[in-house]
Amino acid sequence: MTSELGERAPEAPAQKSSPLARTPLWARITVPVVVLIGGAAVVVGVSAARSQPPATVESACRSAIEATLESRGHTDIDVSRSFQVTEADGADRVSGSVTSVDESGHVDHALVRCVVRIQGDSMRVVSARLSD
Repeated sequence: MTSELGERAPEAPAQKSSPLARTPLWARITVPVVVLIGGAAVVVGVSAARSQPPATVESACRSAIEATLESRGHTDIDVSRSFQVTEADGADRVSGSVTSVDESGHVDHALVRCVVRIQGDSMRVVSARLSD
């Protein structure tokens, strides 16, 4: 193009075309975000899997006793953290204590006795008893 004075208009500089420049804007934003979120989900999943303690006869008994007391309307359940475990008749017997508050507000102390059977990879609470 020429102007009225006969001068040529400056040409636009040649643009280099890179693969990133040819990629649509939505893809340049979406792909890194999806990769980042996916990576974070993997990290969280691995950490959560590692933080769960392995199931033990004590934890199985503790869960059974807590469920029993909750079904009876008890609150503030505090199962002892130290149990005595003995083996008898192919099962583990777990003994300990528990403190809870019943529906009337009375603090209740009880002895705990559970029988837990382990068969292969599964653990089953056969009985969970409370005695005053």
